[in-house]
Formats: sequence, structure tokens, C-alpha cells
Amino acid sequence: MSLKVDSMSSKTNKTQDVSLKGSAKVLNELIETSKNLPTTSSELGSIQLSVNEIRKRTHDLRQKKDISSDHTKAHYLLAGSGLAIEDVDLSLKNLQSKQLLEQPVSKKQVEGELDTYLETKKDENILSSIENLLSVAAKDFDNFVNQNLSLDWDQRKEEVRENFGILIQGKNHTDSTKNVAPLNPKLPTWGNQGSSILNSGETRLNVNENYAVREKFEKYAKIIYRFNNARQANQDFPLLKELSQALANGGDLKNRQLLESSKILEGLKSNSDVVQNAKSYLQNQFLEYVDHLYKKNLSEGLPTNINKIKSFIDSKLKNPNNTWKFNNLTFINGTPIWALIFYLLRAGLLQEALEVAVNNKASFKKVEQSFLTYLKAYVSSKDHTLPVEFSARLHTEYSQHIKSSLDGDPFRLAVYKIIGRCDLTRRNISFITLSVEDWLWIHFMLIKDDIADSDPVYERYSLSDFQNIIVSYGHTRFTNYYSQVLILSGLYELAVEYAYSISEIDAVHLAIVMANQGLLKVDNDRSSSSGTDFITVKSNQRKINFAKVLGNYTRSFKYSDPRIAAEYLILIALVATPEQVELCHEALRELVLETKEFTILLGKINRDGTRIPGVLEERQSLLHLKDEKEFLRKITEHAALKADEDGRVYDCLLLYQLSEEYNIVITIVNSLLSDLLSNTDLDQPLVTMDENNETNPVLIAKKIVCIYIENLEISQKVQTKNKETCIILLKLADARRAYQAKQWETTLAQIEELDLLPFSDEVSARRKAQDFTALNENIVKNIPTLLVMVMSCISQLIAGLNQSDYQSVTKAQQVEALKNVSRNCMMYAGMVQYKMPRETYSALIRLDIDCKV
Repeated sequence: MSLKVDSMSSKTNKTQDVSLKGSAKVLNELIETSKNLPTTSSELGSIQLSVNEIRKRTHDLRQKKDISSDHTKAHYLLAGSGLAIEDVDLSLKNLQSKQLLEQPVSKKQVEGELDTYLETKKDENILSSIENLLSVAAKDFDNFVNQNLSLDWDQRKEEVRENFGILIQGKNHTDSTKNVAPLNPKLPTWGNQGSSILNSGETRLNVNENYAVREKFEKYAKIIYRFNNARQANQDFPLLKELSQALANGGDLKNRQLLESSKILEGLKSNSDVVQNAKSYLQNQFLEYVDHLYKKNLSEGLPTNINKIKSFIDSKLKNPNNTWKFNNLTFINGTPIWALIFYLLRAGLLQEALEVAVNNKASFKKVEQSFLTYLKAYVSSKDHTLPVEFSARLHTEYSQHIKSSLDGDPFRLAVYKIIGRCDLTRRNISFITLSVEDWLWIHFMLIKDDIADSDPVYERYSLSDFQNIIVSYGHTRFTNYYSQVLILSGLYELAVEYAYSISEIDAVHLAIVMANQGLLKVDNDRSSSSGTDFITVKSNQRKINFAKVLGNYTRSFKYSDPRIAAEYLILIALVATPEQVELCHEALRELVLETKEFTILLGKINRDGTRIPGVLEERQSLLHLKDEKEFLRKITEHAALKADEDGRVYDCLLLYQLSEEYNIVITIVNSLLSDLLSNTDLDQPLVTMDENNETNPVLIAKKIVCIYIENLEISQKVQTKNKETCIILLKLADARRAYQAKQWETTLAQIEELDLLPFSDEVSARRKAQDFTALNENIVKNIPTLLVMVMSCISQLIAGLNQSDYQSVTKAQQVEALKNVSRNCMMYAGMVQYKMPRETYSALIRLDIDCKV
């Protein structure tokens, strides 16, 4: 039994050895065979296919005829295990190949595919960066719009209503500054408006409020127009007289102060000395009043100045019961002699005062005997001042006798005080000052500007001291006379500011007169225009922002009357300093950009290239511009740059056209046209019915090209490359129009004519790809759109030919030719795919597949 077992085991071992040797042999054969397979180190290299190529090949495989499956062997094998082959086959058929093909590639590193993983990560990083940049750009744009385009539509509606004179009833205007809205319709503006000349400050003026205001506005506007005409012709113009007449004809009692102020300014034309002009004005005013009073109460005797003053004294210094209002008067022959001398001095009649003193010398008291000497020296002096020796003696007599006299004549004290400028610590003479004018005259008579260092402090009284007194008192102390007081004392800037409380339109023209006479101290600081006040104080000196005064005035009519607004803004350059001239130019540029009245203000260029000047160019001499070139550079070109900075492309385009920067114009047009072509869907029209040749880039480009090519002078100023680019883009627009009309063959012919894509062979595809970087950026942006159009046309044409029942050699040749163009374009697209949007290349792949079906 054991022998049998041994023999059986030995047989089994032999069988196993044989089977092991057979298995080893098979494995060895497999190893040897595997050595012949290509590896990464073999000379054949590895096969690497992109996702798009894999998708394309799988599509081709699906189009092949299904091979009849024979599951006979598998059927029996699987059936033995209890698995029905019919169920497996049905499940396989129900699988969606598209889902399998478009499954996302795993981000995990596959062993042996490190390069592929790194390339995938690189692509993801690039796409992430692009998306991040797009997100940041969108946020920046939103912030820009929020900061620069803010509109309160309710306020805007109210401003428009008020601007057209539609007054809103039912509002309590308790505060004139709070409740009055800006009357200027503030259109949407771009950029920083904080330092705007035209939109700073507040205004209550609306020239369209009613007929009376409008009539007054137009009357003043005509005067300013004639004034500018005279200035341009280097002729004299009586501006002050014209404005005074317009003011007098208004019949408004409130303007009486301003009318009197204009008379004071008339005197300043011949004498710029503030004190001397004030004294002359007050003396002439008083003499006119005395003469008027004399004519009403005619008395016996000749109408001499002395008799007129006597008549004045009788009417003003006596009570109704014929008694004198003042005690201690000195009478000679029934006439108060010192009162007579005082009022002769008050009227500026120095010779008559001296005559009275000489004729009554014998009647003077002992302490008054030297007065005649002092008066003669005073009258004969040019500046009506006493010599030092006489001044010292008079001061002594005044202090010892005149001032301390208990029963002295008050008019004697006044005469001594005025002639000798005595006791300046007490400037008021309460017994003599009967009116504001008298008070002012006495102070002006006591003022001395040429103060020596050796003069004691108590004898110093300058114009600035008097001005400080006026400012400290304010308008409440000078009822209905404050404007004249300010002008008489040389406070011209404050006079303009106060005039605003009377009449804004008159205040502006008062400032114009003062600026024309060189009286205003003008603020040249550009930043000060952002505040709401016209007056600034720097280094203890008041200055007025003249540009702001005029800019604020034009707010209510710059849109309705831009010509008139320009005439007023030109006046900023009346103060002919470099800073004011530049402010004038800046204000005019703002006017151009805000009103957009380019033709009226800047002119236009005809189709033949001739230039028709606008209002500003006609006034270029008043803008301190030498010639047309400087005008174009300073006004028009700078306005174009500002519009460009603010993102106002179409305004910028027109302004560059007017400034004759034709090359820049066509560059901007190319950019606009390129953006329109690249950003508009292929099924959308490039030109709509409501667009014109000033708003649509296609129509603008056609107009520009037509003008520039026809005019040789303009054409020479434009770079040839820019002209060629514009023509190519216009031809592309024509191809788009044919494509939208589904004229596939016409579209292909027009695109082939552009010579931007390879239609002939593979060599041209490589050459076009190499030249891609040399193309203009505006053309490069439209290459993807061109490729999609070409592939779409080819797809449509092939589909149409395949659907035709007619079979011929010509048809086959046409299809083959179209497929050849498709292959060339796809080869070209593959070479430049990283310079195109990812979705564009994917669309091209799908269209290429459709062409091969």
C-alpha cells in the first residue's frame, strides 16, 4: 500500500515539475516579447495626445460601423457563473460616452506623469490669474462709477424745473442759503470735480426766473459783448458808464447803493489814490448838496460858493425858532466865522476858506492870530500838509488853548484838528459830525500814509487803521451806505462780497469793472476755488477769487447760452497775470466739456479740411494766445486730454479732431471699432437704427476715412499703418454684415480678401502664425472672431452641399476645397491658440468636427 502511495506521489511531483517548466517557459516568452515593446527610453518616444485630440479621435471612432459582436464563448463562460451577458451588453450601451470623455482630469499626481501634472497646474494657475484680474477690473470699474457718476434724480428734477423758471410753490424760504437749491443743471460729470471753477460755490441767481431778470441779464450781456469787441480792436470802451446807465434804468431802489458806488469808481479812473479820491468824492458830493439846497431856498446876493455855504449854515445850524443849535459860536457880522471856514473846507473850497480868513483877520482873538499863517501854508502845500515847524507850533497851541478852552467854538477846534492833524487818539468830533459822509470826510482828512519812523504812535493814523475800523463796525453802522463806505476806504473785495446781498447780477458786474480798473487783489491759488467763499485772507491781505465769481455766475445759463458764458469767462484774463490766464483757459475747457457745444465754442472742420472758427478762437487775442496753433494746444488739445482722462471717449474724439490731431483721432477710432467688432455677438448688428455717425464706431470710421483720404493735407498727418488698420476693420465690418445676412460665400470671399487667415496651404498657415505678433493689436483682437466666422461659413456650406441630391465631381471638389481651408485655419488656430480665449478654440474644434461629418 505504501509503495502505491509513493509511486503516486512521485508521479504527481513529476507532473508538477512539468507544469512549472511550461509556465516558466511561457513567462520567459512574455518577458522577451515585452522587451520589443516601445518604452520611454526607446527611440520611438511616447505618444502624448491633448484632450481635444482625444475627443476628436473618439468622435471618429464612434462614426465607424459597429462590429458585430460574437459573445458565444463569453456567453457560456459567464453564464456558468450566473451572469447574463444580455444585461451586461445593455448596460454598456446605455453608458453616455460624452460624460466619460468630459470627466475632469484627476489632480493627483500619477506615477511617471510628473510633467503632465505640472503642465496642468500651470494652465490652472494661468486661468486663475486671468479670472482674478477680470474680477479686480470689474470691481475697479464699479468703484469708478460709484465715485464719479453720482446723481440725485429728485434734486436733478428740481434744478431743471428752477432753471427753466418753473418756480416750486409751497416752500418756506426762511434761510436763503439753505433752502435755495443750485439752479444750474449739473449733468453727470467724470473725474475729480472738487476744484472745478464753474461748479464751486452756491448761487441764488436764475436768469430765466422771470422776464425782468432775463431782460436785465441780456442787457448786461450785450454790454460785455461790446466790451470784448472793443478790447479785441484795441479801442476804449466806457464800461463803467454803460453799466451805470443799465443800473440806473433798472429803477430798483435797492440798487441805489451800487449806482452811487459806480460814481466813486469813476473818480478812481483818474486818481488811483484811495484817500485823495475819497476826499474829492465827499467834497464834491457835499458841494452838490449845498448847491441843491441853495436853489431851493434862494437868498439875496450873488450865487457864490461862500454865499451858498452861508445859506447852508442858516438852514442846518438853526432851529425852527431861528436860534442856533450850537453854543459858543464866534460871530462876525452875524455869521459864525469858524463854522463858515469849516464847511468851506468840507466842500473842498480851500481858496474861499483862505479868503474868509484873510478878510476877517482883525476879528481873530490873540490866540488865533497865527491861524492865518497855518492856513496859508496848508492851502499852498501840494499835499495839503503843514511844514514841520508850523505843525509843531499848531500842535502846541491846540493842546494849550484850543482843546482846553471851555467856551471855545467847536468849529474852531474842528478846523485846527483837521489842518494840523491834532490829537489823533480822539478822531471823532461829536459836535460837528452831522452825517455819515461828514464822519468819513473827517477821518480821511486825518489819515496820513507817509508815516515816518520818528513819528510818535499817537500821531499815526493810516488807511489800514481806518479800514480795520470800517470792518469792525460792519454794515449795521452804515445803513444803505455800506457799499460806498467800503469802496471809498479801498475795501473793494469786501464791496463785491456785500453787493451780493443786494443783487448778485449787479455784484458780478461791479467786480468786472473793478478788475478792469485794476482795483481788485486777485487770488491766484488754484485750490481756493473749491470752497464756497469768494474772499480769502492771506498774509493779512484780502483777496478775491475772480475766476470763481465769473464761473459761479455762468452756472444758470451756460447750457442755455454757451456763447454768453464764454464771453464772461474770457474776462477772467482781464487780470493779466500768468496764473489768471491759466485759470481762464481752464474755465473755458470746463465749459467746453460740460456743455459739449463744440461747434459753437471751438468751431468745426469741413469735409475739405477747412476750419470754421468758434467763439473762443475768434477771441484768442483776449486769451493771451499768439496764434491758432497755440489756441489749439492750450484750449482744444488740453480739453481733449481731460476728456480722455475722464473716460469720455466720444467727446475726446471730437476735441482731438478740432485740435487737428488727426493721427490720434484715427487711433481712437480704430480702438472703438475693434472693441465693437470683438465684443459684439455674431448674431447682433453692428449698427442699430437709433445710432448716427457721432455715436456708432462703424459710421464714425467711415466718415473719418472718407475725409482723411480725400484731403491730402490731413492724410499726410496720419500714419499709413493707422489708415490701413482702419480700412481692414471696416472691411471686417462689411464681412460681419454679410455673415449676419447668411451670405456664406460672400463672407468667405471678403475675409480672404483681408489676407489675415491662411486660405491656400499649410505653408501659408505657418507664415501667418509667425506674422501674428506683428499685427496691429486692434486686428489681433478680432482674429478669433474671424476664425469662428470662417469655420461657421465652411460648416454651413458643406452641410448645404451634402444635403443636395445632385452628385458631381464639382460638388466633391468644392467640399474638398472647403475642408482644405478648414484644415489650414485649424492648423493656424492651433499655432496661436494660447493667444486666443479658451472657449474660442473649443468652438473651433466643434466646428471642425461638423465640417468633417
